[in-house]
Amino acid sequence: MISFLSFNCFILLFVVIDFWIVYRNQSTKTYAMLTIFWIAVGLLFSAYVYYYSRSLGLFYEYLSAYFIEKSLSLDNIFVFLLIFSKFHIDFKYQHKVLFLGIWGALFFRYIMIFVLGELINKFHFLIPVFGLFLLYTGIMSMKNKNDTAANIEFFRKFSDRVELNHKGHFFVKQNNGSWKMTILILVLILVEISDVVFAFDSIPAIFSVTSHKDIVYTSNAFAIIGLRSLYGVFSEIIKKLYYLKHAVSIILSAIGIKMILADIIHIGSLESLIFIVLILSCSYVASVIREKKGKI
Repeated sequence: MISFLSFNCFILLFVVIDFWIVYRNQSTKTYAMLTIFWIAVGLLFSAYVYYYSRSLGLFYEYLSAYFIEKSLSLDNIFVFLLIFSKFHIDFKYQHKVLFLGIWGALFFRYIMIFVLGELINKFHFLIPVFGLFLLYTGIMSMKNKNDTAANIEFFRKFSDRVELNHKGHFFVKQNNGSWKMTILILVLILVEISDVVFAFDSIPAIFSVTSHKDIVYTSNAFAIIGLRSLYGVFSEIIKKLYYLKHAVSIILSAIGIKMILADIIHIGSLESLIFIVLILSCSYVASVIREKKGKI
């Protein structure tokens, strides 16, 4: 498959272009067009996977991995909204934080994919252990248990030590000539921490449909780099998608059960892909129906 260096060079080029477009125009239309573009690129890469491998199995594995990461990354959007609102970060400055957050996410996820992949390959018994963890996470997320607010309050204690008037900068120069970090640094750290936490869910979940670390990483990369534009689209309408979090919880729980029973029942990547798309579609339809009933 494409070399690691070449792949990341393409990703770098795409993300820089994405940053330039958003920097010039932060309209909802721009975010929507970029979201469609990133999804199209992510799906088109599956054609490259098939062309290179000539394997329908790997083709389905990549698509399943991509949709798992894409669906679970929707939870990130909820957390990003909470973080930005708690620290009163204007929408026009949020894209800079997310831009750096994406690169941090790619770096940390590559490390986690390599480490977890090696652990799963060498210690097969860890698969049901990760499955129990995902099942627990899915059940707890259904109960709306969220420690993000507590983490935010912890970081707010440091807000008096940083510059609140950031004007879109991570560091500002003081009258005495010294430099002081702004509140955007704390927000960036929180964004990175939240992504690492979510990665502990999504990466083991993706390993439930494929054992190929290159497929896990490329599907993660294409899902993550489109997260910023997806955030721009969903930042308002996601509040109306009432059942979306329920769908993510169901997907996590189902993947957890699949990993627990991996040695007893084999569920293919195609079946997993169909299940994920079906659950997400049902949650969207149910949310739309609930929204319409609320307006009657």
